[in-house]
Amino acid sequence: MSNYIQVSIWLLIAAGCYQTLVRAQLFERGNCPEVKAFPDFNLNEYVGKWYENRKTISNFQNRIAQRCVNVQFNETDGKIIVKNSGIQRFTRRNIVLSGHARHPDTTKGEFIVNFLGNASYADEKFVILGTDYKTYSVLWSCVDVGPTHLYNLWVHTRDPNPSSETVEMALDVVKRNALDETKLRMTNRRNC
Repeated sequence: MSNYIQVSIWLLIAAGCYQTLVRAQLFERGNCPEVKAFPDFNLNEYVGKWYENRKTISNFQNRIAQRCVNVQFNETDGKIIVKNSGIQRFTRRNIVLSGHARHPDTTKGEFIVNFLGNASYADEKFVILGTDYKTYSVLWSCVDVGPTHLYNLWVHTRDPNPSSETVEMALDVVKRNALDETKLRMTNRRNC
């Protein structure tokens, strides 16, 4: 094998590892599965604070992940601000990541979010698969990368310690979209 091919393969592997670590996405073969955004979406009912209950994350990422994660959606003067915060597991520092969201089709639960402040880089599509606005929300993000796709799946709740019924309603949304609920890991909410 030529050096060029070997270097290309190692760069692809390194880029994949970097992408997985930084964005906490999982890889799977094939294209992103077809999912449907929540119809008749009402942004005014959705805004506010949500607590991360569980998400897709690798076992390695879970060991270095944040705990006490929450996300705040706010709309002011037609601008949607998304603010993620949590406590880094090792340093115990509060980490906050803010971004701006666009809601191109206000009838569907789909957003384009940019967390780096640069509209030409790092735009990511987030799809709300289901919500009752009061207790749970299920979000999905997926990007096709060659013969694979990278994805994230989150269950958010309004209550940091939701009832089992609330969690079951959210997991039913995951199942209805034919997504693998076994890849979801509980978010650590101890000592928040």
